[in-house]
Amino acid sequence: MKFPSLLFLIFLFARSAAAQNSWTLQKEKDGIKISNRHSVTSPFNDIRVELDLPGNIDQLAAILIDVNDYKDWSYATKISKLIVQQSPESLIYYTEIEVPWPATNRCFYAKFDLKKDPVAQTMLVSAVNLPDYKPISKDLVQVPLTKGTWHVTTVSKKMIHVDYTLELNPGGSLPAWMLNLFSTKGPLESFENMKKKMSDLNK
Repeated sequence: MKFPSLLFLIFLFARSAAAQNSWTLQKEKDGIKISNRHSVTSPFNDIRVELDLPGNIDQLAAILIDVNDYKDWSYATKISKLIVQQSPESLIYYTEIEVPWPATNRCFYAKFDLKKDPVAQTMLVSAVNLPDYKPISKDLVQVPLTKGTWHVTTVSKKMIHVDYTLELNPGGSLPAWMLNLFSTKGPLESFENMKKKMSDLNK
């Protein structure tokens, strides 16, 4: 009986691990769904945002690759600037994130890559931090981990679907209420702004 019992325990452990790693809906507003889950790489939960956007993949690609404009739509972005344009769809950029006092602003360098599949009418975008790229200001805290991934599919000629995930470790010490700003308020405001930008392009 020991062998079946061991299998049963393994089965229960696997189910428990899967449950802990499943997405939990945190907020839904105006067609924007925000979920989170326990992260295996960070003490900060992973974030997922799902929504439909008016327009097409090329329009969204143009917005995402214009990193100098992130401060106009991405929540709490104080500075965002292009560092190196490696190819038309690959670059390195720098971002400073503003956080409420008394916490210290965060910053990071990131590698951005965009890949379109014209046949499937899909797009994959990734932005991953480069922790050792360059020294940072002593007045800032460097983000040890940020990995954003955009899975974009075409719904129709006038609509696309975005499935965005973010792995994040903001570094340093932040109170729970401040982390919550970035887990729901931040993503919601960012994607509301994104939705407006895409809507304005398709009026």
